[in-house]
Amino acid sequence: MRIYQEPIAVQFRDMPSQFVWRGRLLRVLTVHTLTREAAPWWRHPEEGLREREVWCVEAESAGRLRGVYELARTVGQDDWRLQAVAD
Repeated sequence: MRIYQEPIAVQFRDMPSQFVWRGRLLRVLTVHTLTREAAPWWRHPEEGLREREVWCVEAESAGRLRGVYELARTVGQDDWRLQAVAD
């Protein structure tokens, strides 16, 4: 698994349907898992403990780049990041 932690734009309605990463539009084909974890409180101690959700999805770009991606955000926020890509 490769770790990235790069900001991305995600189209979201109940679940991610597509996202843009490094200028490429990827369409979500399947959601494998959704997990919730405590966000690192030390990044924004004034805001207190926040929860993050991590969506493990299978996605493809124009039928070519198919893979498994971890998309993460703070619950209730639009601060999406591509957390990792499975090799």
